[in-house]
Amino acid sequence: MINQDKAAMKVGVDGVLLGAVSCFKDAETILDIGAGTGLLSLMAAQKSKAKITALEIEKGAYVQCVENVILNGQTERIKSLNMSFQDYRKAEKQKFDFIICNPPFFEKSFKSVNLKRNTARHSNTLSKKDLVEGVVELLNPRGIFSLILPSEFEKSFEKLCHRNNLYCIYKMYIYPKPDKTHNRIIFEFSFEKKAIKQEKIIIRDKHTNQYTGDYKKLTKDFYLHF
Repeated sequence: MINQDKAAMKVGVDGVLLGAVSCFKDAETILDIGAGTGLLSLMAAQKSKAKITALEIEKGAYVQCVENVILNGQTERIKSLNMSFQDYRKAEKQKFDFIICNPPFFEKSFKSVNLKRNTARHSNTLSKKDLVEGVVELLNPRGIFSLILPSEFEKSFEKLCHRNNLYCIYKMYIYPKPDKTHNRIIFEFSFEKKAIKQEKIIIRDKHTNQYTGDYKKLTKDFYLHF
């Protein structure tokens, strides 16, 4: 169960899909960057036996994350921290088997008057460069870095990762409906070069606007009503 009344950014399809797709089962340590409500950390706890660190810079979302960790009985496995990723990477030298992030998307788009929502939605507080360079420092040699981004950033983000010796090993193209182009991509990166596995998923039926069977099958363990 997730409460979200204090968080600027609510639980959405992007986060649920990212957590559902990610394979945490072999990880002993997981870092959730920009944890928000704690959704991804709690999904990782449900799918693994790992110790999880949840970072959240925005105070309200951090308080919500702590509440949700307590609500779901995961205080022994999830440690929530109210700090930026930049400060964390300076202070902490622990390496992680899996690093996951649902990052701020919008770099130059119109900003809301809600400052908390801006922090959650825009990359002013965490640039892609800072994210990738920090991941490189904190990821185990055989670890996995997973995130979701708008499709427009596909090539530029892959190039940024490649320059830092991170190589794409997985992509899931996300289509809102069958007659629409994909608008999000889930990526996995590692330090090892491998053939890229590619998949796609359609979220909603064109005619009924209901979730597709594929989406329900992938995420059924995380929705109460499926």
